[in-house]
Amino acid sequence: MAVEAKGTARVEGRDLRALKAFASEVRPRRAVVVCLEGASRVREGIEILPWRDFLGRLWAGEIIR
Repeated sequence: MAVEAKGTARVEGRDLRALKAFASEVRPRRAVVVCLEGASRVREGIEILPWRDFLGRLWAGEIIR
């Protein structure tokens, strides 16, 4: 799993460049950006999660198994 944190309210394509490059070489099962957005979404195969959703899923055991 690859996780990157961004302090932005709207993740754009340029914000995903480093994680996409890493994911193309390492091939993690999951790539996640944790940010300040209001809703979860997927862009270019990368999960974009608001920090509250990420923490809720982490504590529920859905992120690391």
